[in-house]
Amino acid sequence: MFLAALLLATATAAEPPRRAVALTFDDIPGVAYPRADVCDGKAVAAWNAKLLATLRAHRAPALGLVTASRTCDGAIPLAAIFEQWLDAGHDLGNHSYSHWDLNSRPLADYEQDVIRGEAPLRDLLAKRGKKLVYFRHPMLHTGDTAAKREGLAKFLRERGYVVAPVTLDSEEWVFAEAYARNPSKTIADAYIPFMESNLDFFETRTRQVVGRDIPHILLLHMNALNADTLDTLLRMYERRGYRFITVDEALRDSAYKLRDGYTGPQGLSWVHRWGVGKGMPVVMEPRDVGVVAR
Repeated sequence: MFLAALLLATATAAEPPRRAVALTFDDIPGVAYPRADVCDGKAVAAWNAKLLATLRAHRAPALGLVTASRTCDGAIPLAAIFEQWLDAGHDLGNHSYSHWDLNSRPLADYEQDVIRGEAPLRDLLAKRGKKLVYFRHPMLHTGDTAAKREGLAKFLRERGYVVAPVTLDSEEWVFAEAYARNPSKTIADAYIPFMESNLDFFETRTRQVVGRDIPHILLLHMNALNADTLDTLLRMYERRGYRFITVDEALRDSAYKLRDGYTGPQGLSWVHRWGVGKGMPVVMEPRDVGVVAR
């Protein structure tokens, strides 16, 4: 009995710790970049359906951050897409109505745009016994001045929001833009190694800043590229020992209580923000997206 217990303990200790990541998708219902189907409601609906099917296959919960102005004058079936996300068991949050840049807008106007973004969501969520909880800043711009940053944070608290932070950030939009112009296998194949190199960076940097691994929150966007490549991307995470969790589960980790010490114009990962709060220099993630994506 003792030997069996010892062998079990040794085997368990040898196993790598199980990692976790929460998936989030900005710009629901979708963003098409400069392409003919930018207002093709059928194409946008198809991206969402394909992405949701992949999430289901991997048993991966997700948070969709809604930019409610993206209806193309009704061409995109916004309500139907929201219902699909909720029917699949996922959550929806507010990404503002117009996707404005806080750096270039008066705070009062920006706040009204956040309120406007609530309208399509609150009643829909309430019908399912859910509340509108999460807000994510467009471009991760949280305030280029202390007054803006503190004023918006107070406004969001008063409206009952929890900010959906991001620890795994990247320039995946560069690949998405290239793929929108030319949806080739070459671009799709280059995308996954780039995302893995980004993950390598943030795993290392998180240990430097926080002192350990944490449950991460990944920022992706709802677009054709991610609809077509999500299965391969999630398989990469699974191969590296990750399981998929909700944002709520990720936020229970004490790392997310660390001080965000950054005020400025950049949209930074919270790993960088925590580092600034500890007096550490910002060490940026990989920016070389390769010749294919340029």
